[in-house]
Amino acid sequence: MKRAILIISMTAFLIGCQSSQKTMVETDIYNADSDIIGKATISEEPEGVKVKVALEGLEPGFHGIHIHEFPKCEAPSFETAGNHWTIDDSKHGLMHPEGPHIGDMPNIEVGGDGTIADYEFVLPEATLKDGKGSIFSDEGKSLIIHSGQDDGVSQPAGNSGERVACAVIKKDSELQEGTNPGDQVEQKEEEES
Repeated sequence: MKRAILIISMTAFLIGCQSSQKTMVETDIYNADSDIIGKATISEEPEGVKVKVALEGLEPGFHGIHIHEFPKCEAPSFETAGNHWTIDDSKHGLMHPEGPHIGDMPNIEVGGDGTIADYEFVLPEATLKDGKGSIFSDEGKSLIIHSGQDDGVSQPAGNSGERVACAVIKKDSELQEGTNPGDQVEQKEEEES
C-alpha cells in the first residue's frame, strides 16, 4: 500500500514539474512607430520551436525574419535587439555552407494588401526548455523583420535592409507588459535624466 501511495505521489510530482515548463508564448509585433502590427506565437514542438506570425501593415514583398539575441525592441531602429541569435560559430544564412544561425528563418512574403496570416517555421535546434538552444536564455530574445529580402548568405544579416518590426520574446507573460518600443525609449530617457 505504501508503495502505491509513493508511486502516485511521485507521478503527481513529475506531472506538476512538467507543467511548469512554458510551452508557448504569444507576443505583439511592433513597427518603428510603436504601433502593434501583428502577433507572433512561439511554441515548443517535438521537432523544435515553431514560430507563427500574423501581421499587417508591411510593404508587400519578401522580408528577412530572424531571432535576435536580446529581448529589447527600442524603436525606431530596433538596434537594441542586438545581432542574430547564434549558439556557435555558424555563419548567417540558410544557404550558407557554414550556416545557419539557430535563429535564421526563410523570408516572409507579405501580400499586396500588406498582410501575412500564415507564416510558420520550425527552428530545429531551438527550445523553450532550459539548456542549450533555449530562446529564454539570457532573459529572452526578440523577433526582427527587415525591410528587404534575406539573400541567405551575405554576412551578417543577409543584406536584408533596415529593421522595420520587432517583438520581444520572454518567458513570463507578465514581462510582455511594457514591451512597447515607445515605452522602452521613454524609460531609457527617464533613466538618463
